Amino acid sequence: MIDLSGSEEELRARVRKSYKSLINWGEKNLSLTLRDQNSARVEDMEAFRLLHIEVAGLETRTPQTWKIQMKMIQENEAFLVLGYWDNALVTAAIFIHSPRYCYYGASASKRELFEKPLTHAVIWKAILHAKEIGCRWFEVGEQLFPAQTNSELSPKEQKISAFKKGFGGSTCIRTDIMFKSTISL
Repeated sequence: MIDLSGSEEELRARVRKSYKSLINWGEKNLSLTLRDQNSARVEDMEAFRLLHIEVAGLETRTPQTWKIQMKMIQENEAFLVLGYWDNALVTAAIFIHSPRYCYYGASASKRELFEKPLTHAVIWKAILHAKEIGCRWFEVGEQLFPAQTNSELSPKEQKISAFKKGFGGSTCIRTDIMFKSTISL
């Protein structure tokens, strides 16, 4: 959880030192576009959907899910950040928000460009936008720990968890309540 009550300089000071140059690279080399209720375009959400399918190798979400996300943007409940390199969409992320809280929902980036820091500037832009629209908190997302899952984390899960920690903030403990029905139908 990132407390957005500080200045932009204070927020940047809390970012992992190695991330600062990666954010700078993205701001310099990517064309970042933010889409909110004032600028939402269906074609941008469709481009994000196609990028997500390309990266995942299959369609992991129903078309209805993408329509719901688009409606959320149009109703000022979410925003989209798109990153272009050489006029091609190479990274995108959606951020869900309420008046005081913003959550990093989902993203996709071209796998063949993973050596480039594509997502760092996207998330940084989202953090600053969330602050600008009055959000007090920005949640980068769940961090997984082996004891929490009672299993070994995959290298991918370990990298994602370490990535999220790099933007600063505090780790908050939450209780997951799991319901397992013993009734068979």
